[in-house]
Amino acid sequence: MYLSKENLMIMKEKLKWNAIGLTRKTQMLRDYMQSEKERIPNDQTSKHMKRQRYLDELDHLLERMEKIEKILIPKLEALFRLKFTTPELVMFALSRPSIRNIFEDLNTHFNINPNRPLKEEELFELASSGDAADVLALIGDSALDLAIIQLLWDSSLSNAGKLTEKRKEVASNLNLAKFCDQWELYGCRLNRFKFPEQESIKPETIIHEKGTLVESILGVIFLEFGLEVLLRIVPLIQ
Repeated sequence: MYLSKENLMIMKEKLKWNAIGLTRKTQMLRDYMQSEKERIPNDQTSKHMKRQRYLDELDHLLERMEKIEKILIPKLEALFRLKFTTPELVMFALSRPSIRNIFEDLNTHFNINPNRPLKEEELFELASSGDAADVLALIGDSALDLAIIQLLWDSSLSNAGKLTEKRKEVASNLNLAKFCDQWELYGCRLNRFKFPEQESIKPETIIHEKGTLVESILGVIFLEFGLEVLLRIVPLIQ
């Protein structure tokens, strides 16, 4: 799906996401789960193990969130020479689809608990973080295309084919994956805790995911700062 320049500009003006307290609410869930585990008698092993699995998932997320907040965001701000107005958007950009399973499982767990730490709609918001990442990647992909065309435009018709080829080269997942590595995005993904028994991921799948992460970050930059700032940043990935 391609978004026109006009649609991108409308998005820039109208599409605003409010911060939902992703880190704060994840920490609340973690603290509640820890207290819940501590109240279970020691001989109820299965209940202990179930809550420990939740704790492992939440600790994994919180560790990544702290890394994003304290290391990645300052690094990107220095690299791009800007200051994110809504840093939580960067966390949305790095959320992966598997994050939904974590919060949906917790919602099911808390359905039998009248003293649940978060309302069902709050957990649904947290679960939708991966969907937000998909939207940011869509915006970033379209904004990147527009920026590349504007930067490389040549009025000579004889060079039109070269522009198309250059756009494909710059916007390819293989090229974007290199910058994902340079910016150290892959190790900051907000995803489900990976257990050792899970199968290895194919290299082409990793390259595609890395490209998507870069597109999501570019989507955040476009939404927060517009095309002019993106035009300044795109040469960094040529």
